[in-house]
Amino acid sequence: MTSDKATHIMVRDEILERQRTINQVPVLERIAGMKESLKAAGDEAQEIRHLPAWAAKEMGDQGLWRYALPVELGGENLTARQQIEVIEATSAIDGSVGWCTQISSEINALIIRRMEPELAEKIFNDWDTLVCSGHGPANGPNPGRTAERDGDGWRLNYQGSFASGCHNANWNFLMGSVTTDPATGEPAQASFMIPRGEFEICDTWNTAGMRGSGSHDVRMTDCYVPPEHLLPFRSLGPSETWENPTYRNPTHAIYNKAAVALGVCRGAIDSFIELATEKTPWGASSSLKDQPQIQYRIGEAQATLMAARSFVMETQDKLEEHLGPLPKDGGRLRPEWEFFWPALLACAHAAQSCRGVVGMLNNAAGTTGSRMDSPLERQLRDAQQAANHALISYRHYEQLGKTFVGYEPEASYMELT
Repeated sequence: MTSDKATHIMVRDEILERQRTINQVPVLERIAGMKESLKAAGDEAQEIRHLPAWAAKEMGDQGLWRYALPVELGGENLTARQQIEVIEATSAIDGSVGWCTQISSEINALIIRRMEPELAEKIFNDWDTLVCSGHGPANGPNPGRTAERDGDGWRLNYQGSFASGCHNANWNFLMGSVTTDPATGEPAQASFMIPRGEFEICDTWNTAGMRGSGSHDVRMTDCYVPPEHLLPFRSLGPSETWENPTYRNPTHAIYNKAAVALGVCRGAIDSFIELATEKTPWGASSSLKDQPQIQYRIGEAQATLMAARSFVMETQDKLEEHLGPLPKDGGRLRPEWEFFWPALLACAHAAQSCRGVVGMLNNAAGTTGSRMDSPLERQLRDAQQAANHALISYRHYEQLGKTFVGYEPEASYMELT
């Protein structure tokens, strides 16, 4: 359900019918049916350093870019818990595939929070719509990070990093807060949607972890953004249009990252159990599965993952229940701090705990875990990379810990900026 403002937002009937057809099979069953394709996509992505086009098309055909959108825009209107389950499932198959699933579904959903209906209809009338977003510091020479007024629009000269999924994107989203308006010396007071063909990809993503995510830089050179492609400066503020509390949840981009870590960890435990049933270490007389210390490690890994996962799910459920319906119907636009901080802490804790579990399992696997053909090797890299992300890094232990002894929380915590 949506507010009156959104009732006329409607994509083409063909898109709505396509979504209804897809929904006849639950999304987790769709993912299970794609397992071999997603594994092949992950392997190819390691080589080319981005998700291959055929995989992006197949994932899009199964609704993996649209599930976080409201029904009126051809989505499945999933809650935080349901979105986490989707991302876990894909990340357990391959970390980079899971990362692309979370980032593209996430950005598609985030940009509609304060988007005008006409622009939402324009963008999502294409079933294969996939939005990337490069907001990090540029890698190497670039045209700058400026946005200048040009009539009713703006002109961009900008390069930003971490634009995961950019090779398959047909739009790029840019927040004005990461630009500078030369006329004022302050950030440009707008945010921007740039269609494919008006941004270029700079080959800068050469990493070990999440190697296949395609998180290269994107560049816009003398790029004019017309007024109909503008978003408000506070483009990711809580929505007053869409009823689902996810669109007011300030941890949306955070719980998605935690879900990747949880999924990679689940995949690593499964990989290790499979290895333990097959491997007899060199110089040993018994298989791994029969060694007490290995049995202990598996039990410890399962307990740590399940506890971390429960912490995330419980705090997200409470946060979104606390937000409730739209304010006009008696709900809240923003959560109270007491509901927000546990949700953030749970996400950071999940990423750090999962990194530790995957590292421990890789160590217990011995030399096998270091071989490039071992899934544990890739899972180790991906778990480390996920835990490095600023939104779920170990630094949140300190930043939240300070608030428990009387310091004020970071001003930016309560809104995605």
